[in-house]
Amino acid sequence: MNKNLIIAVIIALLFVFFWFAGISLAGYYYNKGLEYKQEELYDKAGKYFSRAVMLRGSFIEARFEQALNETFLGNDSEAIMLFSEIIELDNNYAPAWFCRGVSRSVQGLYAESAGDFTQSIEMGYELAASYTHRGKAFRELDQIERAFEDFSGAIEADSAYAPAWFQRGVLKANEEDFSGAVADYDMAIRYDSENPEAYRLRGATMASLDNFIAAIEDYDRLIEMDADYRGLYKQRGIFKGQISDYEGAVRDLNRALEYHPDDAEVYFHRGSSQANLGELDSAMDDFDRSVELDEKNPAAWLNRGLVWLRRGDPGNAMEDLTASIHLDDTNPQSFYLLGTAKAMRKDYPGSVREFSKAIELDGNHAMAYFNRGISRGIMGIHDEAVNDYDRSISLQPDNPGAYLQRAVSRINLNDMADGCEDLRTALDMGVTEAESMLKMYCRE
Repeated sequence: MNKNLIIAVIIALLFVFFWFAGISLAGYYYNKGLEYKQEELYDKAGKYFSRAVMLRGSFIEARFEQALNETFLGNDSEAIMLFSEIIELDNNYAPAWFCRGVSRSVQGLYAESAGDFTQSIEMGYELAASYTHRGKAFRELDQIERAFEDFSGAIEADSAYAPAWFQRGVLKANEEDFSGAVADYDMAIRYDSENPEAYRLRGATMASLDNFIAAIEDYDRLIEMDADYRGLYKQRGIFKGQISDYEGAVRDLNRALEYHPDDAEVYFHRGSSQANLGELDSAMDDFDRSVELDEKNPAAWLNRGLVWLRRGDPGNAMEDLTASIHLDDTNPQSFYLLGTAKAMRKDYPGSVREFSKAIELDGNHAMAYFNRGISRGIMGIHDEAVNDYDRSISLQPDNPGAYLQRAVSRINLNDMADGCEDLRTALDMGVTEAESMLKMYCRE
């Protein structure tokens, strides 16, 4: 046999040998990488996937695992490059399109990621997940209608795919369709009862619907799950305050302060609950601390002013209420309480001005009309006082004091018939003071 021919045959045989050996070794490295991946040892796994790719560049599965491993390590830029290389080698490898879309979303490249998910959808790859991820990208691009269509498309592709229900619920809540959002969160929880974020957002949405009992139930579930969220006790305490469970609110807010001892909002809400329990000294301490931590919160100044009023100190109340108004001059309650404080100081013209400002902001503030009527009555302006009592009674017909005070002004205006009728009404409603006035002014 020709010597050159023998050499060529040997080289060919060696090439075949090493080629098969390379394939075998690449497979070994690939499988070893999978083992380390299963153990979540991603640094080691990545080294073996890289070796497999070096030995066999066309080994798509190894390339894919190499790229995917980079995402587990948080190296999304590197992963995007590796997924792109796979797509160049095999344009029909759908998992690479999908995963590159995920990595691009993590990088904030939402338009590019939407394009990748479009490719995976066209290939029929993981339709529910692809539609859901593209919907999230569209939402970030403020293409709300397209996002809604994609989340709905995901649900159509797989009605038990919890993430699609959840994301559509988030979208509806952002669009203030709270009832629709709750319905979607219900479905998300049905198919994934261990998703704490679904309970948290459903609870928050229930609170937006003023369904605080349901909101508390969701936060109960979160606390049972030991969900790692800041503010669980704080939020549940606030919700309990909304349903007048003030003792429960204080307990939760006490727990909240164990975690966050300098949270001005917690002191504010605990102070409000303690004030409603009649614990005025404790409430005052909490409002003091709330104002100290956040002097820009008008509600804290307002509520501390209210506590001053309840303690019979209109001077300090006026200072706090004025501070509240400087921060927010759109709250009628601040002007109403300031009017009350001025009336307590016998500054009746000043009180009328404050009650009038409250009425300008809220034309249905029954108590502002009532108290302005009292101040006007004391000032001897009985015709205007009667007008105020008329309006107060139309808004709050179950206030017996309004009938009594209107009777006083009517009698001062010599309108005895109507004044006596008001006294009878007040007496029927339980105002014993009206009985002696009836005997004095109204002879049957």
